[in-house]
Amino acid sequence: MKEITLANVSEEVINQLPKGALLTVKSKDKLNTMTIGWATIGRVWNKPILTVLVRFSRYTHEVIKDANTFTVSFSTDGKLKEAIAVCGKESGRNMDKFQECGITPVYIDGIESPYIAEGDLHFVCKIVYKNTLEPELLSKEIKDQWYRDNDYHCIYFGEIMKILSK
Repeated sequence: MKEITLANVSEEVINQLPKGALLTVKSKDKLNTMTIGWATIGRVWNKPILTVLVRFSRYTHEVIKDANTFTVSFSTDGKLKEAIAVCGKESGRNMDKFQECGITPVYIDGIESPYIAEGDLHFVCKIVYKNTLEPELLSKEIKDQWYRDNDYHCIYFGEIMKILSK
């Protein structure tokens, strides 16, 4: 793996997100990965930030709410396509996604949450802020389209500590 900069990958990440990526988080003895298709990248507080959303109903929320870090692994070469499909449909409450999908967690010194070895682009992030999405502040259009079931998100701002690429 080589370390690269945000400017080198921002367009690629924006184009890749609709195809899915794997958000991985570890806290204490819990480890889980889930598919995401939404995220934002940019600068906040003069730091490079990757912002991810996790619904309160997801097992990942049980893990990330106590975590200090998360990673997001992309598969620009398509090798994670099957894992992205499974991890978007199945819950880590009911199965070991790593074993089931044949994916490998890779740990970095000082970072509790691993990235997925089979991916080819990884964001390693330290959580610097989290907040619940406030339903009354959403536009009616967004609320009607994405939150009819009242299953809202918690928003996690991750300072990008490293971006790794094969």
